[in-house]
Amino acid sequence: MRITALLLLSLQVFHSASAETLSIQQILQQVVDKYPSITAAALQVARAGEESTRVKDQLSWRLNSSVAYNRETSLFGTASDIYNLSANLNRNLKSGGELGINASVNRTDSADSFAPTIPNPSTKSRIDVNYLHHFAKGSENVSYAEGMEQAKVLELRTLAQQQLRYDQLASEIIELYLSIANTQVSIKGVEKTLERGLRLQAYIKDEFGLGLSEKKDLLQVEALILLSEADKKRYQLILRRQIIALNRLMGRDWRQYFSVNLDKDNPETNEFDVQLVLITDRNAALKVIDSQLLQAESVIRSRKDDKQDIVDLKLYLGNEVNQGDTQFSDVSESEMIGGVSLHYNRGLDKSGIDAALRQAHYDRYIALEDKKRVLTDLRYDLRSLLEEIKLSQQTLNAFKQSVDAEKKKLNEALQRHRDGRIETDRIIDYESQLANSELSYDLQYIELLRRILQLELLNGNLWKGVKLPEFKLENYLQQENNS
Repeated sequence: MRITALLLLSLQVFHSASAETLSIQQILQQVVDKYPSITAAALQVARAGEESTRVKDQLSWRLNSSVAYNRETSLFGTASDIYNLSANLNRNLKSGGELGINASVNRTDSADSFAPTIPNPSTKSRIDVNYLHHFAKGSENVSYAEGMEQAKVLELRTLAQQQLRYDQLASEIIELYLSIANTQVSIKGVEKTLERGLRLQAYIKDEFGLGLSEKKDLLQVEALILLSEADKKRYQLILRRQIIALNRLMGRDWRQYFSVNLDKDNPETNEFDVQLVLITDRNAALKVIDSQLLQAESVIRSRKDDKQDIVDLKLYLGNEVNQGDTQFSDVSESEMIGGVSLHYNRGLDKSGIDAALRQAHYDRYIALEDKKRVLTDLRYDLRSLLEEIKLSQQTLNAFKQSVDAEKKKLNEALQRHRDGRIETDRIIDYESQLANSELSYDLQYIELLRRILQLELLNGNLWKGVKLPEFKLENYLQQENNS
């Protein structure tokens, strides 16, 4: 079912007959395409999305290499040229271990040889694989796991902040949108009052010419006309200011004309559970609290890991080759090398870590209590809003019946007026009563529309059909290069 305003006005701005008509979604689309804070929020989300990639880099291979030359003298003053080339590959494992591959070549060339059996020059080559395993602290690579969790926290928080910016801007647009409707309704009412005043003035002038009215009657109706004209100018000024404000948000020329479409679907007010699921799923405050819960749980895991003792096992296995020339022959020896070591470290005072752990638990419980409060508030707010929509619909129906009754009364009076059985001033009074009923209906419709838009803002339906912007760093780099 559609609920359509009884508004006979087109809400055309600055009296332009060719003004385009915009729905609330079309206005939102133009705003999100142009408004700077929307762009900044989208960039923050894009930036947060890079955090997980940065954390994953902790598990990538790292290459280190060096080349060195040294000239040294021995205890007996013999000069030696030492050349060294080394390289190693290392990476942290997701399981918590550390894996490395090392290779080195060392060549020593001395000016004199101490003994004919000592190689000179000599070259030592070595390659080995090493592995470090954490049995206690760091056994599950907590730093990596918590880094990924922090990336989720950051992304969730920026998404919530983006949604808050969107909804705050939408609330501002809704207020401007409905303020325009209210102002235009007021202008319509004033125009009808002015039109009736002019007709009444003509009627009284005729009566005054016949001696049936007094001078004060003419002065009274003239004051009514002047007051109506002043009110119309005042409302037009207000309307102009509202339109300029909305044009600024949409990035349009301040003089650009448009009208607003006030038709809206009638929402189902008995689907409380369905609406509650929609609202809780997209509520920005709940997303912020969820990020706080993830943050607290991440700190708890980190502090628990910090409490553990360090028990590390280090293994390495490789091969070493020694080569060189003696006075008698060439020497080349190759040997397997390896080793194992166990390291243990325990902090004697862990009171600071215990305090940090308790603080993290407090933060978690605080977030849980905040979540209960927000969920309770949402339930009550939703109940209240659905009930207000239901009662507003009933009130609107009552005003519709009042308008229909006033129309019937006026039509009957017009029939009697054509027969000469009722005076023009009575017709004007009946028209005034009908106009007041229509004005009450229009204002009630706008209040109903306000509550419907509030519900759509809460459950996300307001953003249906609106394409939210996405920004990439490449686009900005290209713009800079082009400029």
